[in-house]
Amino acid sequence: MLIALAIFGGYSCNTDSLTDLDNPKYMLTPENSDMSMMFSNILRYHGRNSAGANAIRVEGTYVKYYASFSNLFIMGGLSQFEQVPNDGAWASYNTTFKLAVTLEDYLVKLEDPHMVNNIAFTRIMKCAILERLSSYYGDIPASEAGLAYIDNILKPKYDKQQDVYKYMLETLDHEVNALTTDATVMGFTWKGNNDPKKARDIVYDGNVTKWKKFGNSLMLRMAMRISGADPALAKTYAEKAIAGGVILDNADNWSLATRDGLNDEKNPYSSWFEGSPSGDPERYCKMGEYFVDFLKNNKDPRIKVMLGGRLNPDITDVIATDMQRYWRDETKWNWDYSQAKGMAHGQSSNPESSLAAYMHTYTSPNPFLFTLDQPLVILSASEILCWIAEASLNGWNTGTTADAAYIDAVRANMNQLNSYSGLLDRQKITSDEIEAYIASRPLGTGTAARQRLAEEVWVSLYLNPSEAWFNVRRMDLKLPDNSLNGHMPVRMAYSANERSNNLDNLNIALQQMGIDVNATREQEIASRVWWDVNNNF
Repeated sequence: MLIALAIFGGYSCNTDSLTDLDNPKYMLTPENSDMSMMFSNILRYHGRNSAGANAIRVEGTYVKYYASFSNLFIMGGLSQFEQVPNDGAWASYNTTFKLAVTLEDYLVKLEDPHMVNNIAFTRIMKCAILERLSSYYGDIPASEAGLAYIDNILKPKYDKQQDVYKYMLETLDHEVNALTTDATVMGFTWKGNNDPKKARDIVYDGNVTKWKKFGNSLMLRMAMRISGADPALAKTYAEKAIAGGVILDNADNWSLATRDGLNDEKNPYSSWFEGSPSGDPERYCKMGEYFVDFLKNNKDPRIKVMLGGRLNPDITDVIATDMQRYWRDETKWNWDYSQAKGMAHGQSSNPESSLAAYMHTYTSPNPFLFTLDQPLVILSASEILCWIAEASLNGWNTGTTADAAYIDAVRANMNQLNSYSGLLDRQKITSDEIEAYIASRPLGTGTAARQRLAEEVWVSLYLNPSEAWFNVRRMDLKLPDNSLNGHMPVRMAYSANERSNNLDNLNIALQQMGIDVNATREQEIASRVWWDVNNNF
């Protein structure tokens, strides 16, 4: 023992010279940190959380984009509950939203008039995060959320969804109008440093005009989301947003760049499809039967962008490592879109005689669309133009007609798809194809126009499955059931973490939403949120 003490004693640290570390200037506090870096993380996390890989196998299968017989897709395919993918959406609350609350608190306490744009950007993003969370879950912690460090609130109450929406709409209205092009006001270049290499706005690079359009576009999205539950409030803010200026061009889309680098730099959808040599999800993920047939029957030119091929019949040795090599090998696939075949939903076992036969029969997603550097478009011109068309159908003041907005929406979506660099030349949509499709699929009038618009929203949001799911629910788009005994879920169940750490407030929220606190998870995901008043699922 004495020997051991002597040995360890000989290597003990002398900390006398480190007393300066007690000096506050060396401590990692907001005052000693470049807090503007937090804004970059808010943007990055929001983009990536909004496009998490689980959206493919959960929301993407809910809305019939994808199907499978594999348990990789069991939640979306059979409407069974699985806690891990269900809880994935809650990550935005635990990370992104809390970052936004912390940054907002810091900026406000600076009492610096030059920070007005930074505060506005942060609050706009705070609303974007809240809106997505609430569309997943309904009632959520908002007014007391993220205040553990600031106000020692460890168990935040849940706010009613209608109150959250009113707060978001009021906040967006105020912050969009607070934005200024005054050159003395900072835009996250921080403390007067105008070096573009230190700019933290990785989406709009501090462009106030684009932030105004984004804020108003969020306002319009939210107004249309609640248009069934509170038409008067929706009309007020929809008209205000459109009059203030919204995203009408793809150059103004809220888009997060990705690249083929580290795992958290890659496009998460594409990374998931690529899989790994030991287990490639693409073997099992096929295009959904209803979606494929819809594109084919309506001669939609987007079929050649969204759909891949079927494995050539001469390839019979189908194992994971082979699929890795085949994924982007154009010669290994049958690209005849007229023969494309989607997979029926609700399968619990391979409907074909072998995995090879399965690959030969059913159409895969397009590997040349899902490249690792494909940008994540979270709010687009085509989506906003659809909302303008819907507002026009409601008789609201939009400054245009429903027909004109719908036509512009179709063009914007097809041109957005054409912008992806990974596509093969023959997969690009020509201008003649765009105009021919528009001529063959007019918006129409009355109930038919609303159905047509709901279909366009569904197709155009293919690369944003979560938003597609929200709007399929709200717009009551009639899609087939996931299986013989399983309907499409209409919300996510609250996370397991909340049940462990904030159960009392969670139970109050369940009761507010009319859900029994002892309900099963399957019952919970079948219970509608406040704004969901139209669907008959």
